[in-house]
Amino acid sequence: MIAFVKESEALMEKGQLDKLRNDEARITQLVRGFSSTWKQSVEALSQDVMRSFTNFKNGTSIIQGALTQLIQYYHGFHKVLSQPAFRSLAVRSELINLHHLMVEVKKHKPNF
Repeated sequence: MIAFVKESEALMEKGQLDKLRNDEARITQLVRGFSSTWKQSVEALSQDVMRSFTNFKNGTSIIQGALTQLIQYYHGFHKVLSQPAFRSLAVRSELINLHHLMVEVKKHKPNF
């Protein structure tokens, strides 16, 4: 998804987003893959980092950085798919709501 967002944003800046119009299969795979695995992946990330970094402050910083990037790239993904070239894709209805993602991610914010 990160590569797709970076590529799409670069094309958007140049006004060439139509070059990705034929990527419906790739977009469908990204949306469905993310939708089906994001919760488990966030949980696994959180557990792995806390297990790997015995310094709680370092582990917390790493988790927060990773989750912040997740939100930023997913927001970018939503933004790309809201462009005219992709508005008619049926798979857009399967996107996870960005607010819902943010609420769930906040559950993994370690508390002191």
